[in-house]
Amino acid sequence: MRERDFGHTGIRVSEIGVGLWSLATDWWAPNVNAEEILKKAYELGITFYDTGDIYGEGKAEELLAKVLGNKRDNIVILTKIGYDFYNKKGRKIEQNFNIDYLEFAIKESLKRLNTDYVDILMLHNPKMNVIRNKEIFDFMQGLKKDGIVRAIGVALGPTLGWGEEGLEAIKMGYEGLEHIYNMIEQYPGKEFLKYRVGNVVRVPHASDALIEDKWPIGENKNLHRSLKNIKWIEEAVNNSKGMLEFAKSKGMKLSQLAIKFVLANPNASTVVPNITSVKELEEFVKTEELEDLTEEDIAFISSYYEKYYKKLNDESIEETKIYK
Repeated sequence: MRERDFGHTGIRVSEIGVGLWSLATDWWAPNVNAEEILKKAYELGITFYDTGDIYGEGKAEELLAKVLGNKRDNIVILTKIGYDFYNKKGRKIEQNFNIDYLEFAIKESLKRLNTDYVDILMLHNPKMNVIRNKEIFDFMQGLKKDGIVRAIGVALGPTLGWGEEGLEAIKMGYEGLEHIYNMIEQYPGKEFLKYRVGNVVRVPHASDALIEDKWPIGENKNLHRSLKNIKWIEEAVNNSKGMLEFAKSKGMKLSQLAIKFVLANPNASTVVPNITSVKELEEFVKTEELEDLTEEDIAFISSYYEKYYKKLNDESIEETKIYK
């Protein structure tokens, strides 16, 4: 497994990472064998593990410690704080970026992870007022100075997040961003990838639309992709049939081309696909053995985007406004 720099932090991460949101929740598939997937990922050379305190309300962090705790010196852990699931109002979990709460949250994460430091700590889906808050930034910097974290960043969302928030986080001095970027939803992620920060790219398969083995994609209220309009997913699948043929001409699956596309950008530090089985994991990791995309390939994908995907990307950007 090849590694890349996480921006200018000195941290090295595997090009493909594992996100524990798909292992500690049932949002992506039922009956996921999380422990088997984590063990296999480590065997295959994956060193980057992306989690958050809210995933399974602490379960994901505990799972990572249980399976890979004895490999701590060989792995890079990213976790996120900012959702206060300790004080739920009914079933609703609200965000809390008060310094006292953030200090409490990171201490609890360290306990669950059974470690005395986190490699990368990110604020989870903060709005602009939080990103611009110097007191919060100074608190995060203080954690670095104290050796509790090695790098700080911002995870953008919900869904695509917003371009102005990501650019403001970079301007403030946050060292990493986690955001969506894929062949269909190229913006605003493409703007962030102009910067040499630690770019963690999630949802490379555009809510499963770029995984041909899952076609046709039916509506399922239990899965995370149900947050995406099913009509959007159906159109994305239909518009990807030509891209599937292009992938075949390159000797790869569409799902592998989707990962290759992300990694074609040198400022993408790591890509974190949703993984729900060892079979999927192995298929994605095999992408490393395939030929990298050429400039001509990227030019083809860019022209294809303009013709078949741009409208879908615009709709995704519009969709985020309801969370503003």
